[in-house]
Amino acid sequence: MIQAVPRLLSFEEFIDFDDGTELNEYELVDGRLVLMPEPDDWHEAIAAFLDFMFQLSARDAGLLLTTRKRTALYLQEAYGRRPDVAVIDKPKSYMGKRGIYTKPHMIVEIASSNWSTDLVEKLEEYEKLGVTEYWIVEHYRGQISARWSQREKRPKVIVLSLENGEYRRGEFIGDEVVPCLTFPALKLTVKQILEAN
Repeated sequence: MIQAVPRLLSFEEFIDFDDGTELNEYELVDGRLVLMPEPDDWHEAIAAFLDFMFQLSARDAGLLLTTRKRTALYLQEAYGRRPDVAVIDKPKSYMGKRGIYTKPHMIVEIASSNWSTDLVEKLEEYEKLGVTEYWIVEHYRGQISARWSQREKRPKVIVLSLENGEYRRGEFIGDEVVPCLTFPALKLTVKQILEAN
């Protein structure tokens, strides 16, 4: 059963919101709840693989970084997103904290039926927040329209790197290595990411 929410929510109310099911996840846009599409198994496998690889890379490099999967990210009072994977500074304490209130070093979104949100709205929001690196993984064939693609319509990883306050964009396909600013020693190909292997 979904509860009606007649008023606009703050970020703190959004974190505490419970619709009475354990199935639905929401993002907060202009104080309103927006239902997120249910991820499929492939989406989940890619998120788990990247989460694992980022944690391993942080440990191997001796970096005080950690990851969060679909944890509410504070953008501003009436806005909150749930990135598939966020790389953040390791908290000094884990006591009672919910949500991400610091600027992530890196965010990964795995494109679903709402790919335009990832490629337009979230791109602008993460750029404004100052997220250094933003990956969009398109794992379905040609899901992202040609208008938004720099290269052919096919599975790819779009990498947005912050330079002088604006994202510089690159697209990678097949056996190409996806450059990672946050973990320079990490050398994953698009194929490895899509196979989650």
